[in-house]
Amino acid sequence: MRSHLEPVTDASRLLAAFGVALPIDVQLEPADGADALALFIVPAEHPSSGALGDVNVGRFGLLPGAALDAGMATQTRHCRVETMKSNPTFRQSWWSGWRCVIPVERLSQWSHASGQPAMWHIGRTDEQPMGLAGLWSAWTSPAGETQLSFCVLTVSGEGHALFDRLNPPGHDRRMPVILPAEAQRPWLHGTGAQAERLLVRFPAEQLQASPQEPANWPSRLAWPDEGDLFADEWWPAVAEAPRRKRVVVRRRAPDVPMPITGDLFA
Repeated sequence: MRSHLEPVTDASRLLAAFGVALPIDVQLEPADGADALALFIVPAEHPSSGALGDVNVGRFGLLPGAALDAGMATQTRHCRVETMKSNPTFRQSWWSGWRCVIPVERLSQWSHASGQPAMWHIGRTDEQPMGLAGLWSAWTSPAGETQLSFCVLTVSGEGHALFDRLNPPGHDRRMPVILPAEAQRPWLHGTGAQAERLLVRFPAEQLQASPQEPANWPSRLAWPDEGDLFADEWWPAVAEAPRRKRVVVRRRAPDVPMPITGDLFA
């Protein structure tokens, strides 16, 4: 599974949904680049009634203690719940109780249903931020620098009305663990057994999804207007969509350097 995270960057929405404040002087962008940073919430050292926990900023991609360099993070962004207890990369975080909640506005993931990749955006039907279940760690580099990092936990998406239609052909259908608001505190503060029972699939009827093709890409598919992944006519419409020749656009290099953005689930 290859997905992207859009962190919650609005201070008022972060406070309303999770009771935490947005860190000062932190610039957050969609977590898809090699050095992607995002917010994650851990149990508070000094709990308060309103806050879910303490908010941290870390690298998207868990770095275990044995990691030789931070570049490993691009390969450890997602952890299967089936192997979180045994996988050498993630098991220390699980058994140490280093659980976290990752606040995101929405997820983006590629759909390959038509034979051509197309980006789909996924969010809650009530348009509230989502809290993803994750694991975190504090990694010390060979130079002695400490860096926080985290991963997203995933479960099977086979048969799920939304995520079963995503992911490349021949790959397992996976989806992130989206925690309902009432499950977030038990996830952070419960026992291991209690937390493990919360690692279930989020109801498809509480999610909405729509396709979006970047404006600077050549159009590849004739998508239906107001496309909805749950519409009965969506699937045959995509499968039968006329394909166009691939267009290669060569652009003149801009006079001013542009920011480069580059990935969320497995």
